[in-house]
Amino acid sequence: MSIGKSLDYYNNCDNFLKLLLKRKNLNACWILRLDQNNLIIEYSIPFGDHNTKQEISTWASDYLNAIDQYALEEYNDLFDELSTIAIDSGILAIIRLDKSSFLFLYSIEKNLCHKDLNQLLPVISKFSVTLEACKAYENQNILLQRLEERNEELNNYAHIVSHDLKSPLRNMDALVAWLKEDHGKEFSKDALNYVELIGENITRMEALVSGILEYSTIGLKDFRSSFIDLNTVLKDIVSHIYIPKHVCVTVLENFPTIKGDTYRLQQLFQNLISNAVKYNDKEVGKIEVGYEKQGKTFVYYVKDNGKGIDEKYHSKIFNVFQKLENNKNSTGIGLSIVEKIVSNYGGKIWLNSELKKGTTFFFTLSK
Repeated sequence: MSIGKSLDYYNNCDNFLKLLLKRKNLNACWILRLDQNNLIIEYSIPFGDHNTKQEISTWASDYLNAIDQYALEEYNDLFDELSTIAIDSGILAIIRLDKSSFLFLYSIEKNLCHKDLNQLLPVISKFSVTLEACKAYENQNILLQRLEERNEELNNYAHIVSHDLKSPLRNMDALVAWLKEDHGKEFSKDALNYVELIGENITRMEALVSGILEYSTIGLKDFRSSFIDLNTVLKDIVSHIYIPKHVCVTVLENFPTIKGDTYRLQQLFQNLISNAVKYNDKEVGKIEVGYEKQGKTFVYYVKDNGKGIDEKYHSKIFNVFQKLENNKNSTGIGLSIVEKIVSNYGGKIWLNSELKKGTTFFFTLSK
């Protein structure tokens, strides 16, 4: 019952091995891990430092590797290099926990026998499995911490680069504007076109940099969580984005009120609706924004009758900078931002699409 109460390696050792020492009237125990010709002390009672390394002889290495389940040995001075405490008599039980780890039980009174060990082996086997789970949990936490640190570094790097790039872009934009204002009348038609192209590319580059910065900060900023009426959010979006006369955007009524960050939810719906408008090639464009209730979950959707998306691109379109066509007004970041916002809310996003008939994006917001 003392095994597996915690996912901490040393707590499990304390809970089980201290009880074992008391019940079997033993004097000490320790766990060693064999790493090539080095021994790593992972745990020791009554004393000894864990995670210290010591080099051992070929004899000791060969001896440990030869143990199948356990060995029961009277003390001799050969075992001194395998002991974490000073001993000069008694009996040692060495039990293999896994491929490279060994549990040592020591008794001065020689009160360990094969019958005892055979009775203990099933319990020690369970203990060994628990220790492996503890190590896996600890390694997972270390990896997650490293991943968080690396992500923070990357996000900070993107923020710094984006911020530093914006300043020269603004300067270039101002220089182009002054050039047109002071010398525009002297330019030839071709020269004027080139200046216009420079201005367009500066604007496109600034939008790209802003997109990178926006993408990198999703999840970093504290969300101002509040109850949001999606009906109001969608009405505001449709009234503020550019919608050509040939495109009709229909928003279903009675959207639910949900808890979240207003800015991010506006960004989510606006990016999807804007894409549906931008890539609609029909004489009469139709876009529908709605939701369905599936059990306790709301599934939201943005449906259009536009160009459609080939199935081979369905798994790629949420990647940063992924564009299906060379559109100078597209940065290739919009859907990446959408996917990251949905993911940040614990939801998922997917699509159904047919070429020349249209596309429907579906998403959930679990949180």
